[in-house]
Amino acid sequence: MSRRVAFRWGGTHPEGTATFRDGSVVLERDGRTTSAAYRREGSRIMLTIGDVVHRVAVARDARGLWISWRGRAFLVAPEGREGGPRGAVDLPDEIRAPMTGRVVSITVAGGAGVREGDLLLTIEAMKMEFKLTAPEDGAVLEVACREGDRVELGQLLVRLKPTAAAENGP
Repeated sequence: MSRRVAFRWGGTHPEGTATFRDGSVVLERDGRTTSAAYRREGSRIMLTIGDVVHRVAVARDARGLWISWRGRAFLVAPEGREGGPRGAVDLPDEIRAPMTGRVVSITVAGGAGVREGDLLLTIEAMKMEFKLTAPEDGAVLEVACREGDRVELGQLLVRLKPTAAAENGP
């Protein structure tokens, strides 16, 4: 099955095609093709790209599928889905929980400026810590959690306004 999708990443909304077939997916975007084998393990997907296996957390909401991989969250939505990324370039980025856990520390506050890679907050689950970082330069619009809060996979934690969006106004 092949379907057009829109990816939300770093304040951009490139479109591409995802083709699923017998435990594999082929993503085509901007003239580049990436193939991976996948299998679902609970709320995680194990992606095998070449010889490397990646654990990816996933959560679905009304806008599409949120994917948390390597400390960054992506929204993948079918092309043209209402409320999806199409035409929403000026919307703030949303940092969502990559797993169910407890917020251990928050290092930013609303209104703070952040640089790509700056630590935003840390979540703990099963004695493992997961550090969430800013995917790009920008400003913190909202911190939607507090230290000690229990958060669910895909829950909104921080809203960011990318520098490029901040320069263009609301």
